[in-house]
Amino acid sequence: MHRPSSSSGGFTLFELLVVMLILGLVAGFAVLSLGSGASRQLEHEARRLVELAGLARDESLLTGQTRALGFARDGYAFLEPVYLEDAQMTWVAREQAPLQPRSVARLGLELRLFQEGRRVALDEDADAAHVEFNGAGELTPFELELRPGDPGTPVLRVTGLRNGRLTWETLR
Repeated sequence: MHRPSSSSGGFTLFELLVVMLILGLVAGFAVLSLGSGASRQLEHEARRLVELAGLARDESLLTGQTRALGFARDGYAFLEPVYLEDAQMTWVAREQAPLQPRSVARLGLELRLFQEGRRVALDEDADAAHVEFNGAGELTPFELELRPGDPGTPVLRVTGLRNGRLTWETLR
């Protein structure tokens, strides 16, 4: 019995085009997902701050206790009040995750805080309350700029509104 010989190996033009299309799509998605490393890191840090501040605000709302957020030039800390024997109150940084102090200096970022349109001088330590979350879910309005060391990377602004809502935006 004689069998007709099939064409010897190889791919059809259609198969090659489909493979090239798939490879092109995968490469395109890979390039789009990478973006600028510094810019992505900056956005990630702004999102983290907004989410953690929202968590601290929700905790304050649920417990009815005032909480605070303190800023330093190179980081921030979530604070809780501690009452001393002589009825004095001081702020102490929370050490338990996820609200432990956070340094942004290792990311090459500098923080600039604005309240009521004026820049607030930031110390070395974030142990002073700059933004308070009261038991009603309200917070001290503020604007915080996350400034990268690289002039080519955009500056991000985190804004806290009196009603407790926090947002972030790219400035340039």
